[in-house]
Order: sequence, then C-alpha cells, then structure tokens
Amino acid sequence: MGDCGLMGKMNTHPQGFMSRLARNQKGNVMAMVAAAIIPLAALIGGGLDMGRAYMARARMQQACDAAALAGRRAMTTSSMTQANKDEAKKFFDFNFPQGTFQAATFTPVIRSKPGETTTVQVTASTTMPTTVMKIFRYETLPLSVTCEARFDIGNTDVMLVLDTTGSMAYAISDGKGGSTTRLAALKQAVKDFYDTLGAGSNSTGRIRYGFMPYSSTVNVGYQLPTNYLVGGISGETWDYQTRRLLTSYGAPVDGPPGAWTYQSGSVSAWTNYSSTPGQSSGQCVAPASVTPVVNTTSGTTTDPITGVRTTTTVTTRTTNGYAYNATYTPAVAGGWQWQGWNLVYVAAKPSQCVITRRQYSSYVETKTDSSTQTPQKSWEYGKFPLTVSSFITGNAVANPTYDASVPTDSSGNVVAPTSTWAGCIEERDTDSNITASTSTSSTPSNAQDLNIDALPDPTQKGTKWRPHWPDVEFTRSGGSSGTWLNTQSRKDGGWNACPSQSRRLTSYTNRTSTPTGQSSSFNSYIDNLIAVGGTYHDIGMLWGARFLSPKGIFASDNNSAPNGFNISRHIVFMTDGDMSAYQQVYGAYGYQQLDARVAPGNTSDTDLTAIHNTRLQMLCNAIKAKGITIWVIGFRNQSEGNIQTPLQNCATSSNHWTMAYDATSLSQKFKDIAKNIGGLRVSQ
Repeated sequence: MGDCGLMGKMNTHPQGFMSRLARNQKGNVMAMVAAAIIPLAALIGGGLDMGRAYMARARMQQACDAAALAGRRAMTTSSMTQANKDEAKKFFDFNFPQGTFQAATFTPVIRSKPGETTTVQVTASTTMPTTVMKIFRYETLPLSVTCEARFDIGNTDVMLVLDTTGSMAYAISDGKGGSTTRLAALKQAVKDFYDTLGAGSNSTGRIRYGFMPYSSTVNVGYQLPTNYLVGGISGETWDYQTRRLLTSYGAPVDGPPGAWTYQSGSVSAWTNYSSTPGQSSGQCVAPASVTPVVNTTSGTTTDPITGVRTTTTVTTRTTNGYAYNATYTPAVAGGWQWQGWNLVYVAAKPSQCVITRRQYSSYVETKTDSSTQTPQKSWEYGKFPLTVSSFITGNAVANPTYDASVPTDSSGNVVAPTSTWAGCIEERDTDSNITASTSTSSTPSNAQDLNIDALPDPTQKGTKWRPHWPDVEFTRSGGSSGTWLNTQSRKDGGWNACPSQSRRLTSYTNRTSTPTGQSSSFNSYIDNLIAVGGTYHDIGMLWGARFLSPKGIFASDNNSAPNGFNISRHIVFMTDGDMSAYQQVYGAYGYQQLDARVAPGNTSDTDLTAIHNTRLQMLCNAIKAKGITIWVIGFRNQSEGNIQTPLQNCATSSNHWTMAYDATSLSQKFKDIAKNIGGLRVSQ
C-alpha cells in the first residue's frame, strides 16, 4: 500500500527557454497557414472564375444552337440570304444579350457552311473578365462556341396530290396587296416546298417528289403497264354510253339500160335464103332462129364516203347457128305515077316473101345494167361495246361515233372525226352499296377501285382500268336522241375533264434540270399544270397512295432505297374546295346518271357527294394504316370558311391540316410542312 504513494512523485529537472520553444506546436500552425494562403486564394479564385466561364459558355452555346435552328428554318433557298442571317442573329441576341456575364462586345459569324450550303453554321468568340484571378494578372477568360443546323431527312418520298379543278383558275389575294390566281399561287408554293426540303442525295438521304393532279378523274394511264388496261389484249372492248350508226335502204332505182357490146366470135352478112312470089303476108314466116345462151352475174358495192349502194348486173349471150328474117313485099298495080316532076309508067308487081339468114359462130356479146340505193342513216344511242386496243396506244384513231353524212349529235353539236387518248382513266369495278353511313374502318372486298395495292388480273376486265374516252360518250333521253359529252360548253363547265398527266416519284437535283426518265424539269412540269373539271377528292387520294405505296403497282420502285435506309412516306394534299359530286359528270366512274357504278343513277347530287366522302374516309384510313403521313392544306378565301370535316379527318392528326387564305400564306404552309418532313435539328 505504501508503494502507491511513491508512484505519485515526479523526478523533474529544470529546462531552458529555447528548448521549451522547440517543443511548442502552437507556433507551427500559424506559419503553415501563412505559407498556404496564396495558393489557396488562386485555387478558390480560379474555381470561381472558371465556374462563371462555364455558365457563360453554356448560355452562349444555347444562343448558338437557337440561332442555327432559326437560320435554317428561315432558309428557303440553297444558301443563306442576309434576311436569314438577320433572323438567326435575333435568336442569338435574345438568348445571349451583349454584356451577359460582362462579356466583351462581339458579333457572331452566321453563314452557310462551306461545301454544305444547306447547313447553317454559327460561330462566336469573346472574352469575359475574371474576379479573384485578377490578383494573379489573369484579366480575362476566352469564350468560343460553334454549332450547325441542317435537315435530317433520311429517305423521303412525297406525293403532292393537287386539286387542279376549274375553281383553281379563280382569283385570290397574293397577301401583298394584290391578287393572283389560285393555280399560280399553288405553282409557287410547290416550288417553295422543294426549295425548303431540298434535293437530297441517294447516298445520305434520298428525296423523291411525285405529282398527282386531280379533278373528276386522274391522268395516270400512260404510267401503267398496258396489260393493266382494258385494251391490252388485241380486240378487247369496253362498254360506253355512246351511239352506233343505223343504215337503211329503199327500193333500187334503175339507171339507163345498157347496150350490147361485142366481145368475141363471128357473124356472117345476111344472105338470101328463099324468095316466094304471090304469097300473102300471113304466109311470109321465117324459120326459127337460133336461141342465144344467156348468163347473168350481179354484184353490189357501197361507197365508203356516201354509203350509196350500187348493184351492177352483167349479161352475157353466146350465139351459135342461124338467125332468120322474113320480109314481105305487097303487090303493086301498074300505072302512071309521078316521080318528082316526071310522070312515069310503073309496071305491076306481084307480092313476094323474101327469107334471109346469117350465121353466128361462137358470137359473144355483153351488156351492163345498174341500179342504186341511197342510204338513210340515223344514230341509235345506248350502252354499246367499242374496241379500245388501238385507242390506248396513244395514236389518233377514227372516232367510231362519227359519220361524215350525219356528223352532229341530236343537239346540233359537231362530233370530232378522230380521237387520241389523253391518258385519263375510268376506275375498275367497285361496290355500289356503299352509302353515307357505311363504316369507314375497312373497304369492301369487292371494291376493286378502293384497293390500293391489288394488281389487275389481265384476264379479268373487272380488275383492270379502262380508258376515259369522252369523244364517244353521249347522254341521252332515248335511243334516238343524245348530246355529245365532249362539247366545249361541257368541258368549260367541268362536266367532262382530263387533268394534267401525273408523274411518278422522281429525284430532282434542282428545279431546272430534267431528270433521267422524265420529259421535263420540276419547274416545267409545275408551270404546265392546268385548271379544269370538278372536285372528286377520293380519286386524287386513291392514286396518290398507289403511286407512293411500297406494295402494289410500283413496288419495285418504292419498297427500298439505294442506300438501304428506311423511307419516310408523305402525301401533301392541297385543295381549294369541298367534295362536289354530280350525276351528270363523266369521270373516273363513267357517266354516273347512266352507268350508276357508285350509286343508283337517280341518286341526288347531295347524296352522291356524301357517298364519295365516305369513300374518301375509307381510303384515308387505309393509307394511314400503311404508315403514310397525310398533310392537308385548304386554300381559299377566308369568307368561304374552313375545309369540311371529311378532309380534316383525312389528315394524320389535327396538327397535320391547316388553312391558307392568300398566296403568301399558302407558300408558308408548304414551307412549314417541308420543314416538319425534313426534321430540322442541330447537327453539331
């Protein structure tokens, strides 16, 4: 226990000041802090200034991207204009105003990228002042950004389905205080569409454009294989509402009698055979003469121009043997007779019978007689078959409903003597039981016309398309009277029309060069569009889909691209009016009032229009189900209102249809669609 007390004691020795100072750690901390304060200030200040620089650069990059996108969106030509550059700079300045983060004043460089003129390139460089780093003589930090924007198109096929009906010739505001025609505005808008979307490249992103002008039918015949058409088989016929010539003949009228004409053989002179005096006249009789052998042949010919029928009869007689002739001379009493101024005594003579004869040896004679019959021509009007195999070749053919002797219809219109196919078609067989209330979720299986991809069976007329032939079409009130459907007044009124020829999907390096396989450039094709006919949206939409579909008629052209990438498919549908179907139109479904292919012939125009709208909706649903995007543009005066619901519903969505009320607006709508199709994005 005592040991515990001893352990509490310490054995200490006295120490000096310097020794104690060396062992004291409190002074070391102060020295270390003093030595580290300068690098710590540089580290913290650098971080602060670099953070500000990163924030400034991020903000500047956002401005750069916005400017590039805005500049590319504003472009409608192959390279940037000053106006495009000004538009891009507005977006840059809005997102990065001068002086932001105390950056020095600068001007961004905005241009078309060298070698890629359709790509917008933006670069910007400036400096910003430092804060803490100034004490280390780092006064500013550099800032620079670069960015590009382009259309990322991939492979794009666009069918421009264009309303070219008669109303497209009407005037409309040009949006600049003047006026123009609707068709002229459309032509410019389509060119602007091309300038916005561009030409594309087969290797990096192919763009093809196709055209489907429409009215009451479409002009697609020359784009189809011949065996897809009625007439592809020699001698093949199609039934038209037409007329045929009836010819009747009255009793023949004889011409002047013919004269006998020597042909061959011989005949002797008349010689005395006998002479008998004192006979009475009754006893002077010659022997029977030989009877000639007679043959008769007849033939009838018809003048190809006048139609006069001439029957010619040739009679041939052949004589062998004797012909006899008896001459009786009565008795003469004797006496004085005056002969002129002389008185002469004449002796008496008895009566006498003299018989003469002549000999025939194979003596042949002929004579020709004729009679004529004048035709009485008239026309019978009805549904009759006409041969179309020569007509669909595109060569001029004689009009089978023309005759020079009766060249007019029953209304006095002169019918064309020859006819050449323009290329428009009548649709193949359809289902006439579709009504305004029929479900549009699918198309009837027997409606060949509504089937986008089914190919014709060359042996089945019902599956093939037929040539539209207005030169042979007549309306009628009976079998003996009818009015020609191709009169100028009917064409002017839109009752019969053939629009401009369609054009298949084609790549265009520019708007002025003619691509391989086509007859004209992009510009030339558009400039030659005409406005004619009535408004049948369903036929335009149907054929736009057929020309665009990766299956069906043009599958070999449409199902893949040379670069192997996927293809984006679009229909851009433009119209200035609502569906308008009429009984008396001759179009893709024949002459409705008489052919009654879509509905009974007595269906009202209002009900007929509703039926065609139902058919349109069926088609639109089928097209969208194929993955094709449908854009719809209505174009007319604002007072006419928006396009009707069927067309709005046809678009892929409510964002895919729009209205334009003047030419400037129409061009902008086309540009906007092109930009959406193109997929504008920042590429760097």
